[in-house]
Amino acid sequence: MARKEKPVSEFNRFIDTRYIPMAPLSKFAMALLLLVLPVIVYIVFSCRPYLTEKEELAKRKITLESELVTLRSQTGRLQQWERKFAEAQEMFNGKAALLPETEEIPKLLKEISSLGAAAGLDFLSFKPMPALPKDFYAEIPISISLKGTYHSIGHFFDTVSRLERIVSVGDLQMSGPTRENHEMILRADCQLLTYRYGNEEISKLRMSAGDPTKK
Repeated sequence: MARKEKPVSEFNRFIDTRYIPMAPLSKFAMALLLLVLPVIVYIVFSCRPYLTEKEELAKRKITLESELVTLRSQTGRLQQWERKFAEAQEMFNGKAALLPETEEIPKLLKEISSLGAAAGLDFLSFKPMPALPKDFYAEIPISISLKGTYHSIGHFFDTVSRLERIVSVGDLQMSGPTRENHEMILRADCQLLTYRYGNEEISKLRMSAGDPTKK
């Protein structure tokens, strides 16, 4: 009895007639490949935008990390400058404390006058001049003329230079001498220079207690 042949599928007939005859297993593999390949292509093209976005996010992450490092470095420098500024401000405040404010000037002038009297000096003139505005302070010149012994004049200027507030002596001119009561009396003309914190211009500044030459 003759063996009954298996029917040949249309796919097998197509492969055998159009291409080379193949073993059934190879045909199955090719059929599977033809089915899977479109799926793979679809997945690849569908995922490409997400892969591109992922790459961009990775680059963005690197950029942000670099910026973060820079910001941390700048923050450290900012804190360093803040410390330096605080130190400079503290130093400035300490120096500014040596500059009397407006309401303290008459008191300072009266103190200078009292020091002269205590040294045995006679004031011939005592004229606070208009303030000279500077950056953050004002210079206040005081033109004085006095007479006394050389020792008394030297002691007065030394005492003035040791005041807590800044007072400098300039344009000193000595004249005379004359003998009074068995002592050699000299005349001293000079300009004392003190400073006021702030740069507001003032017209004139006089002692609240009055001119020491008017007794």
